[in-house]
Amino acid sequence: MKIAVATNDGCTIARDLGRAAYYAVLTVEGGLIVGREVREKQPRGWYRATGHAEHRGPASSAPETVEGHDQLVDPIDDCAALLASEIDPVSRERLEEAGIWPVEVEPGPIDPAVRALMAGTLVG
Repeated sequence: MKIAVATNDGCTIARDLGRAAYYAVLTVEGGLIVGREVREKQPRGWYRATGHAEHRGPASSAPETVEGHDQLVDPIDDCAALLASEIDPVSRERLEEAGIWPVEVEPGPIDPAVRALMAGTLVG
């Protein structure tokens, strides 16, 4: 099973899902963390347009050539859950629609939070 965690440094849980730069993706087997990778995540307000550099601005200002993918969900579409400190209602709904369990946790080290989730002592 893979668990995603919103992070800015790969070690700690970010305070805000929307502003986090990365996802730490931990692979868990038999209750143990057996793998880890860091995946890029575009912070809220960023978008990538085909044939253009990255831009910042509201979605309404995005050119028509913006790639049709979900920058929140696509990088972690192989994960069962996402841990983050703050998950807004719209992001929560998008994650749930994609079959990813959104779990709000306190900011802090990633590994103990993932272990608590796997042990059933962390409820989101």
